[in-house]
Amino acid sequence: MNGELQLKLQAWLDGELPEREAHQVAESVAKDLEAQALLAELRMTKTLLAGNEPALPVPESREFYWSKIERAILRAEPAEHTSEAIPWWAAWRRFVVPAGVVVLVAGVTLFTAKLINWRGTDDASRFLDVVENLSEHTESFAFRSQSENMFVVWIRTKEQSQSSEPEANPVDEAIYQ
Repeated sequence: MNGELQLKLQAWLDGELPEREAHQVAESVAKDLEAQALLAELRMTKTLLAGNEPALPVPESREFYWSKIERAILRAEPAEHTSEAIPWWAAWRRFVVPAGVVVLVAGVTLFTAKLINWRGTDDASRFLDVVENLSEHTESFAFRSQSENMFVVWIRTKEQSQSSEPEANPVDEAIYQ
């Protein structure tokens, strides 16, 4: 059974449906056993709720009771907003404080960036980086240039570094020609 039929069945039981829709729901209930079981359950629930609902008598009449509520609501409504002059420094404070925070963050960022660049005073030491070499048969040398945005690592075998004559490397020959 779909949810729409369940809602219509509840509305039909409460007498909230127009006559044409009520007739259609009555026909659907006559054909569907599941709808008949749900209708019986809804009727039983409605009967139990109606029989066990506590009656609370109100000492005043209905109209007087609701007029008291209305008066309380009207009293609780805020008074009309009076435009008071706000001091200029208070008005500017909402703009100056966020701007000050932005300037402070920018200053700390720039100071930190300069501090990181000052760590090496020697030009050569600023460009050398450590590259971990996991092979015992090779050596490596690294060069980094931030201005050129490049990082170069030279790798050679230990036999090449121990020989007296450097061997011709075809890559080196191609670069220097």
